[in-house]
Amino acid sequence: MLSCLLTSWEAQALELLFHVSALPPYVKDDPRRGLVPEIVTRAFATQGIQCRFIRSNNKRMETEVEAGTADAGFAGIPVNNAKIFFSDPVIEFENVAVTLSDKHLQINSLSDLSDKKIVAFSNAQKVLGSEFTMAVKNHRSYSEVGDQASQVPMLDAGRGDVILLDLRAFLYFARLLHGKTEAANRYTVHHLFKPTPRLLGFHKSEHRDHFNKGLKAIRQSGEYAAILNNYRND
Repeated sequence: MLSCLLTSWEAQALELLFHVSALPPYVKDDPRRGLVPEIVTRAFATQGIQCRFIRSNNKRMETEVEAGTADAGFAGIPVNNAKIFFSDPVIEFENVAVTLSDKHLQINSLSDLSDKKIVAFSNAQKVLGSEFTMAVKNHRSYSEVGDQASQVPMLDAGRGDVILLDLRAFLYFARLLHGKTEAANRYTVHHLFKPTPRLLGFHKSEHRDHFNKGLKAIRQSGEYAAILNNYRND
């Protein structure tokens, strides 16, 4: 009984430090705001644990979570890192190809990208799999950019025929620039890639276990679905 009380008290006294990379609407410029910080905060709240978020990059995130100077990081740590304890899926990313609708480009497979100017997100060749890597290996007009907010303006300006990025991120940036109705008419989305689950990587297995328990709780209560719904038009 005493052991259980101590464990409960220790959990309630915790404040965990999370490293996150800014990618609206998942994580906004203020790292405390966005779809992922809200899910994480609510999941840990069910366990009596508080969360603090700081903006980071993938390399720093992995290094500090390994060292224990950060408690966890979102989406930036390779899942084959044996020193990190990974959570159940937090959310799914779906990477898509996007073109200007008035160009009437037919893109139904990776082979249809062969003669197109492609602007992808940073590390796309590592993320999108070996088939994609082979498809762009000798591509004459393929580039990657670190700031995904720049991809939609590049497409608008004709600096690429196709941009590759996450669907929610694309919708966020496109609607920010053009509004919901105009964005829906202006662009065509091509679904070439399967959705990919994104995980939290933890320094300690017990923190991972607390999160998984909290995530299950907010899924069962309907709170998780409500959070997703709140960001549907974001």
